[in-house]
Order: sequence, then C-alpha cells, then structure tokens
Amino acid sequence: MKHTFKKFTAALAAAVMCALPTVNALSANAYANDNARYTFRKTFAVSSPKNVKKLVFGVACSTSGTNGPWAEKIAQGNLERGAGGGVGVHNAGGTFYPTNYNMVGGMVSIHMVCNSPSDYHEISTTNYAYAPNGSLIPNAVTASPTFLVGDVNFDDQIDSDDFNFLYRGIHDKINSTHPKYKFSYFEVLNVAVGNTYGNFSAYTFDINDDGYLSQADLDMFLYYTSRNIRFPR
Repeated sequence: MKHTFKKFTAALAAAVMCALPTVNALSANAYANDNARYTFRKTFAVSSPKNVKKLVFGVACSTSGTNGPWAEKIAQGNLERGAGGGVGVHNAGGTFYPTNYNMVGGMVSIHMVCNSPSDYHEISTTNYAYAPNGSLIPNAVTASPTFLVGDVNFDDQIDSDDFNFLYRGIHDKINSTHPKYKFSYFEVLNVAVGNTYGNFSAYTFDINDDGYLSQADLDMFLYYTSRNIRFPR
C-alpha cells in the first residue's frame, strides 16, 4: 500500500491533533457499518535501544466506509489517545510513554475498521520520537505499512489460504517447550505450504497484536472466520 506524506508543518499539525481529548474519537468513529469487519493495522516499532521517552504517533485516513483510527499498546507504558479530523478525514493516534526507554520491539499500533478492503485510503502518518531531554530522535521508531489483518498473502481476502500460511509460519517458530515466539518487527518469515512459497513480515502473523507468535493468533483467526465477527484489534 502506498502512503502520501505531507510536509513537516502539516505532519506537526497532525501530531498536535493527536493530543486532543479522546472524546472526539466518538464522533469521528461512525463511518463504517455496524457489521463492518475488515481491520487495517499499522504498527510502530523500534529495532534497537534508542532512549525514547515519548512517541507521538497517528494516522490520517479517509472517512468513507472507515471508522476512525484507534490506538492500542503493545509494550508496557502509558498511552494517551487522541483524535480529531476534518471534512472527509479521520485523524487519530496518541502519545506513548514507554516504561523502558531502551525497549526493542513493537511499541503501539493503530487500527481502522472498514466495510471492505477497498474502502481504506490512508492520507498521512505521524511519527515523532523524543529523548528524555525533549530533543527529537530522527528515525528512531519505524511505522510499518498499513495491512489488512488476517490477509497474510495480500489478496484482499481472509480465507483458508491465509490460515495455511499462518499455521505453517507460526508452527515453524513454536513448539511444546516454547509455545510463544518473540519475533522481531523487522523479521521476514520464509514460509512454504506445499509447492507455494512466500516471504512475509512477521508482524502480519501476530493476529492478536501482543508482540508474540503463538496458538492464540491461530485461535483468533479461526474465531474471526467462523463467527463472522471483526478482529478485536
């Protein structure tokens, strides 16, 4: 998915918007139908110790068929959500204060629920990391491409083909002795199902968005496809 990045001043304005009270999220979160079940997600992760005290992050997207973005914690810390927007635009995210300034891995994520895979249209991403002295740390935190949760093979469908890759990829990493695998957000999984091969970003296999690959991700995928519900995150 391609992303359009605005100039610094516009991005900074978006960062300020993310600090607005979360009450605005309620009015901006009503553009998908009640039965909408396609969840798009963007993760924000750090690859090495960066001494990050504060992360200001957010996503702006079109309102057509799409609920307002909603932020979730992956790492331990304090998350302050914020939301706003304008005509035809959702803008939401928050400010995250990690407990461990030198943590490595996923910090937070943002998800957006849509009526269909074709409804999601991203406008911009906000991503500013700050050191304890208040200075900006360039390129400290990486924002992943936004992806459709459960669509492992990126064909805009969430079906048995995705589950087969998901099952093989996760079981290549876990066993009875180590039932949870702490993956790197910059890790590529090489997965083969029969004569079909693929290279996948590990975070797309983390269905429940907890920073690990485990049976829980497979269970959530099956629950989603069998119960006709949306992913919780």
